[in-house]
Amino acid sequence: MNEERRGVYPFCAPCTAASEVWRATETAGPMGSRFYGHRDVCENCGSSVRTLYNTVLWLPVSKVGQYRIIPTGGRTYVGRKVATLPVQTVVRREPVSALANHPELNSDPAYKQAEAYWDEHEPGQALPFYQSALTEREKVLAADDPATLRVRLRVAQGMLATANYGRAIAWFELLTPQLTEVFGPHHELTRAATEATTGARLMVGGPRSEAQLLADIVAADEKLAAEDPQLLRDRAALGRALLACGDISDALEALTQVVRDATPGHPDTSVYRSALAEACEIARGRGKKRELQLAETARQVLTGEGAPTSM
Repeated sequence: MNEERRGVYPFCAPCTAASEVWRATETAGPMGSRFYGHRDVCENCGSSVRTLYNTVLWLPVSKVGQYRIIPTGGRTYVGRKVATLPVQTVVRREPVSALANHPELNSDPAYKQAEAYWDEHEPGQALPFYQSALTEREKVLAADDPATLRVRLRVAQGMLATANYGRAIAWFELLTPQLTEVFGPHHELTRAATEATTGARLMVGGPRSEAQLLADIVAADEKLAAEDPQLLRDRAALGRALLACGDISDALEALTQVVRDATPGHPDTSVYRSALAEACEIARGRGKKRELQLAETARQVLTGEGAPTSM
């Protein structure tokens, strides 16, 4: 990622600060969405503010929101949602970790080596040591413990730094809701994760490319057990990418399988269940027969006896 201007490439720093990460969904046919207007052109990065409307028969019927857009050729673009500043910013207390009860984790040689490489700006060298340290932390700490989340974030950042974009996206999509819940949406760790997701997606090149990349990764994961965390993480990311492509049936099938195989009570399961619930809502809104049938199956998985739940 080019950070020369201290912004999220290709947006400059002021436009980055005044906007939020956003992921567009692909639409086709007479019912969908369309941008109108072109104002507040930035002299630094060339982005402009446009208004997104839902359309019926290509006519605008309802306003979705305002976005900063940079065209990338043809009908493609990258965009960020114009931020709506809260009336009052709530200062959150730093969350308490159970790490104090396990001081041996910070003295773990793998963790110390990972931190040393990270301080030397060698994320690729640090990655395998962070992965080893994460394994040790998750043996005694919850997956959403603040100390665990910090190491999880380093693993995701290491994936991104070594151009493993598909698995980086899978990690960031799992982490971001957890970081938001534990640290808050405006914490530096949460912002690092959301901005890194944008960077990874820019490198991949759009929802279709992302879905294909993740499909290949899931295919490579098939040797793993169904409940393996890596397979669950990658398959969930594939489901979200398919959802962004408008492939609702395939997304429902992928996410339903993830929730079926997820560990009951695990913090990650809550994230997967939320993604499946979102896909169900989209399916109900579209009203297509096949999608409604899959949504009903998903609902039974979410609510039925023995369904994985979050604690």
